[in-house]
Amino acid sequence: MVPTIDGKMHHFNNVGLYDALFVMQDTESKTLWNHISGEAVYGPLVGRTLGPIGNLLQTNVKQALEADPKTQVAISDRPYYVAGKQVGGTGGPPGPGGTRNNLSPEAQLQDFFVSTLGKEDTRRPRMDMGLGVWSDKTRRYYPVALIRERGRAFIDRIDEKSVVIYIDPETKNPAAMFVNASIAKVEANEVRLDNGAVVRSGILLDARGKPQASDRPQQIFTRRYGFALTFPGAEVVGQ
Repeated sequence: MVPTIDGKMHHFNNVGLYDALFVMQDTESKTLWNHISGEAVYGPLVGRTLGPIGNLLQTNVKQALEADPKTQVAISDRPYYVAGKQVGGTGGPPGPGGTRNNLSPEAQLQDFFVSTLGKEDTRRPRMDMGLGVWSDKTRRYYPVALIRERGRAFIDRIDEKSVVIYIDPETKNPAAMFVNASIAKVEANEVRLDNGAVVRSGILLDARGKPQASDRPQQIFTRRYGFALTFPGAEVVGQ
């Protein structure tokens, strides 16, 4: 998100919960903001958006360096988690409000999160994990389980454009990228497309292995309830 409004830098804090999601407030105007869409939801700046919004993709150091070898890498002494296991540091797993690891299908929201929930969309379990994608015309949720069932990669259409929906072989997280292809499949550590191109380490390479400029739809890897309450009535793929 872009924290500049009318040319003035604004500063933000998490100030509360709504629909079990953190709500931001800027210290200058006291407006409340949705942290997924960047939209002002209450206060003097309603109607404004902190945009254009960029994609915050799940990645690793290897992929970051593949994208830009000049990327600086900072090593923290705080605990972090890989495949549900703690690496370094002490303490429990990060939130939001989960009583078990944040990616565990058995995770549960704590009561003070649940108490802020609105009317939920019950087509998928509350704590289901998936890839939420949105545009001016489209609101769509891809359950991780469905992506795996379809071979971990497949081609779909978003706003009349072909998009590959896949589980990254390295990070194991779902992602989406616009491509000129009809078929996609995962082989080894890459996603192969029927036009000869591949997605490797999060980078689109042509048939000759040359990096190509890539375009991605707006997306977020999230719990089901968060996406459903942010975008009511959004399509749920497979249902």
